[in-house]
Amino acid sequence: MAVAVGRPANDDLRNLSLSGHVGFDSLPDQLVNKSTSQGFCFNILCVGKTGIGKSTLMDTLFNTKFESEPATHNEPGVRLKARSYELQESNVRLKLTIVDTVGFGDQINKDDSYKPIVEYIDAQFEAYLQEELKIKRSLFNYHDTRI
Repeated sequence: MAVAVGRPANDDLRNLSLSGHVGFDSLPDQLVNKSTSQGFCFNILCVGKTGIGKSTLMDTLFNTKFESEPATHNEPGVRLKARSYELQESNVRLKLTIVDTVGFGDQINKDDSYKPIVEYIDAQFEAYLQEELKIKRSLFNYHDTRI
């Protein structure tokens, strides 16, 4: 005995008439309004040798002069320096975190220059994972530092 799967045996479908405007067409506008009111969060990791123009690139990208002290070529190793800024253009807020790699490529042996960068990225993902795994998590208020 075969059982038919698919349409119900009764072809009487119930039609509903709408009494007013539902507003599905305004969903994209609602999403844009919600996003602009909450603001945006960008995290940028800028990797390159000392003096190659990482800070200038960031200044040009965001049309802002970010404070930064010039680095020397005498760094013993690579260290990462994170700086956060609150920017606003028109009515859009942006929380920007720029992570600079100080001393990258300045050593004679450059084989391990990438390790602090990979460790930093892994640490940011681990911190976010730990926040997600909490019983009482608050990801809305959590500053996401993942790159």
